[in-house]
Amino acid sequence: FVTNNVIHNYLLNNDLHPDSIKINDVSFKKIESLLSKHPSIKTANVYSDMKGKISIAVVQRKPIVRIQNQKEGYYLDEDGLRMPLSNEYTSRMLLVTGDVNSVNENDLYYLSGFIIKDAFLKKQIVQIDILDSELLMLTQIGEQVKFGRIEEVEEKFEKLKLYYKKGGFQNQEFKILNLKYKNQIVCIKK
Repeated sequence: FVTNNVIHNYLLNNDLHPDSIKINDVSFKKIESLLSKHPSIKTANVYSDMKGKISIAVVQRKPIVRIQNQKEGYYLDEDGLRMPLSNEYTSRMLLVTGDVNSVNENDLYYLSGFIIKDAFLKKQIVQIDILDSELLMLTQIGEQVKFGRIEEVEEKFEKLKLYYKKGGFQNQEFKILNLKYKNQIVCIKK
């Protein structure tokens, strides 16, 4: 998301590039402050060595989920903050589409974090489509998982993992797995 060119152009566009101003006029704090305001940068550190060479070290924000609704697209980063899409790079990650505004963004952040922290779920779930606050998850092997609302997340995922652990991967006759109901999985055949 952040390349040397992005940083150079950002500093030039804001008249703070160290090469374009006198060394005595360079304010490291101003450069750090400006870079920290960039939507893809988490922190910035500007310093110089004994020869006067100025170095800039940045920590890039790390997106965990891409949100795409009808009007806009953006990422949520590891801190739950919005991050715009980049012209430089597209990250391959969990995608959320549909009626995104019908669910709480903090709930989406929690759910996405839960998925990416679990090695099995991270590999299995590739997209979440939202319709009227109800989630439909698309899996790597082609099954659709009706998740329902973002509630009882751990219990629903435990049911799903148990289903696959007991042989669900070999059973290719179901196209929809419904996790909405308590203590059961409702399977719909192809």
